[in-house]
Amino acid sequence: MRFHLFDRIEEICRWKYITGIKCISLSDDVFNEHFPGYPIFPGSLILEGLAQISGSFFEIIMQQEENRIKRAVLTVVREFKIKKPAGPGDSLLYRAEIITRNNDYGVTGVSAMINNELCAKGELMFNFIDPPNEKIGQSREELYAIVTRQTQYSDY
Repeated sequence: MRFHLFDRIEEICRWKYITGIKCISLSDDVFNEHFPGYPIFPGSLILEGLAQISGSFFEIIMQQEENRIKRAVLTVVREFKIKKPAGPGDSLLYRAEIITRNNDYGVTGVSAMINNELCAKGELMFNFIDPPNEKIGQSREELYAIVTRQTQYSDY
């Protein structure tokens, strides 16, 4: 991943949901042009953050179960809606809940909240593929070691 659109994973409830945080800062490059004098975090980046947290959820759980990382590749976005704009100083609470999962694909219901208010929601589908080389798998393991340092895990 060249850019990361979540800062940490808060909680993983195995095969049920994951939550994570994205802290939006005025120093984010996107605000240079989106929009001068009225900075708004682009909805496409909120969608990407939700896709990253959802894909990470599938990858982390598959690694724990199968002892190897498969890549979760976003293939379908359904009914994604931005309900409230996000800007500098906001913290987005991302949540992804598993709707369905098998060996080849998975679907999550996703939402982003700001101060307990719905910011965005939708449904995302992922296909699972083997990484094309070991370097990609290793980079994912390094990323997950960083963002899960304070993660709470549960099985309920």
